[in-house]
Amino acid sequence: MGRSQAGGECGLKRRSILPPCLGANGTSMKLRTLFCAALIAGAAFPAAAQQRNQPQQPPPQEQPARGDDWYRGQLVELSEVLGGAHYLRIVCDGRGDQQWRNYMRGVIEREPQYNALLVEGFNRGYRQEEARFPVCDQTTRQMEAELRARGLRIAQGLRARHAGSNVH
Repeated sequence: MGRSQAGGECGLKRRSILPPCLGANGTSMKLRTLFCAALIAGAAFPAAAQQRNQPQQPPPQEQPARGDDWYRGQLVELSEVLGGAHYLRIVCDGRGDQQWRNYMRGVIEREPQYNALLVEGFNRGYRQEEARFPVCDQTTRQMEAELRARGLRIAQGLRARHAGSNVH
């Protein structure tokens, strides 16, 4: 049987993904070795990249710190959300709608020590949305709904913190 029949002397079947035999001088063995090494490296690279990325992510069971810095940060974020929602509401419903500004006033009344930070955050949120949404349209209304939902999540987190601290 000659080389051209049934895979030849190299013993490779037709369905093999390895390169065909190139000759008896060892070139085929080198090419197969390189090809196999490339396959292994290609398969290992995503796994190695995944392993490198995993330590950068915090473990899921870790809870964020619930100290004063966290609380202050959440209040500022809430004030930014309220400022943005206020702008979006008045651009669509007119200046008579003061729902989110009134809510912000309530937050300031409960946390007067953060007054300056809260006012600054409210105004920053207002200006950000003003720059993004100059007119009322469906996207503007959708963003107001998204900010409302985000504000609710923040408020619930703050409420949970207060509920936990009132138990002691």
